[in-house]
Amino acid sequence: MKPQLYVLFFLSNFVLAQIDSISTRINNQINHSSENPVHSILVYLENQSEKFYYNEGFGLTAENGNPVTKNSLFKIASSTKLFVSTVILQLQEEGKLDINDKVFRYLKDIKYLDFENLHILDSIKYSKRITIKQLLSHRSGLADIFTDREDIFFGMVAQNPSKQYNPKSIIELYYQQNLNKEPHFIPNEGWYYSDINYVLLGLLIEQLDQTELSQSIRNRILGPLGMKDTYFEYYEEFNKKTSQISQYIGDINFSDINTSFDWAGGGLVSTNTDLALFIKALFSYNLINKKSLDAMIDVAFTKKNESRYGLGIYEFIINEDVYYGHFGFYGTFIGYCPKTKSTLSYSISQATPNFNSYKFISQLLSFAK
Repeated sequence: MKPQLYVLFFLSNFVLAQIDSISTRINNQINHSSENPVHSILVYLENQSEKFYYNEGFGLTAENGNPVTKNSLFKIASSTKLFVSTVILQLQEEGKLDINDKVFRYLKDIKYLDFENLHILDSIKYSKRITIKQLLSHRSGLADIFTDREDIFFGMVAQNPSKQYNPKSIIELYYQQNLNKEPHFIPNEGWYYSDINYVLLGLLIEQLDQTELSQSIRNRILGPLGMKDTYFEYYEEFNKKTSQISQYIGDINFSDINTSFDWAGGGLVSTNTDLALFIKALFSYNLINKKSLDAMIDVAFTKKNESRYGLGIYEFIINEDVYYGHFGFYGTFIGYCPKTKSTLSYSISQATPNFNSYKFISQLLSFAK
């Protein structure tokens, strides 16, 4: 055998061994009978520096359901915030806003917002101090309808799982729970993750684009990038060409629940292939320019045991490589490592798996080098 052919043969077998190792480890985590079942796992790994590519799906859409493929759809949950942040930065590039502007300027006329009373701390109203940048970076201090009233919120969802929400009803729920009087700090004096920040950003986009948020994201991102398998669940019609996996919190199948309450904070459904298109376009300056991207990934402190956060984006260090991206509630992530030009996207389909997700993904990435 010629030396060149021997090298090609060796490299081919080495890559196949890497792929087999990844697939085996993924399959080993599929568990249909646990109290925290993991019915499916989808993983996309691409390392351009090493010319490595992996995109597969394993398991079932639900227990005794249809087989999952690499093209299966899933709720991306809070990774939606990456899309919202991108649109906001596009609007800034177009001169329609400045992220240092007070958001009150744009939203004061939406009556149900009652904007002046959104943030009251120790009887002092701070709402007018909140900037767009503080919303993007979760530094407004605003409370959250999910984490601050978790038992009450999920109790309501359990009682009426088919209820259709909209921005107005989300804000009404915020006021009904008196969360406007329970902010966590004065604007810009801390970090607290709240979907209400992104509800306000979604309303801001609708005000400036004069269209629904779902249509704005489609016009600005999904359409131009050819993301044909991505849609805003419960907010737009979509003809699914492939199946959508079931995603769980413990033993509760949230695919049977109307999750329209996620809206701007987490309402998109997509595939790993589409998400890879998006994140690579973002870091190739095809969606926003370098100045905007630099601002987005200018991460700062958050809180103990939490990754640093920028403008709708996390800094995630894994195997000593720095990825920028966003996590989703049901065990999802989309991110990019500029150093190695690597793309990582996955869905574990379970918010509370019986294994350490970070260690699991770290092991998979170690095979992609």
